[in-house]
Amino acid sequence: MDVESLTKQITLVGAVVAACTGVWSLWLQMRGKRDHYSVGTGTVRPEIIRETMIHVVSHSDHPIYLADYGFIDPNFKFSSIPMEQELHDFQDSHVYTRGGSNLEKRSDFFEIGYIRRDTPIGAFARTVTQTRPCLGFAYDTPAWKKLWVRTLLLVKGRGYLR
Repeated sequence: MDVESLTKQITLVGAVVAACTGVWSLWLQMRGKRDHYSVGTGTVRPEIIRETMIHVVSHSDHPIYLADYGFIDPNFKFSSIPMEQELHDFQDSHVYTRGGSNLEKRSDFFEIGYIRRDTPIGAFARTVTQTRPCLGFAYDTPAWKKLWVRTLLLVKGRGYLR
């Protein structure tokens, strides 16, 4: 192997590495602009309270604004808390909240809940920039129910509340 062919191979390897790092950098920039958050049932801190709660925790460095959030009922229906708060029957319920639905920085959290008759199998939240919600399930929800809810969400799309 002479010096000229070695130089060409080193140049080729350098070009491939530069292309890979460029694509990786672009992917990180695009990914960083999405809303990153987690949704779950219960409270962030372990507490003994009567209300059935959901929590949303921000993992983004930019502000996140929640447009919709609520529970996934055992009959696979999505029940939106902001929509239920508009109903007359819900006006009498005591709603327990901690934090606000505007999550300004990383690790900000929002909790909301009320006393329910049935135990939900999960929770959902959607930000203003998303068309489909992020899901979080209770620890005792079977895998087939999780898969069924995700399939229903995929089929219904934006009409997930119907």
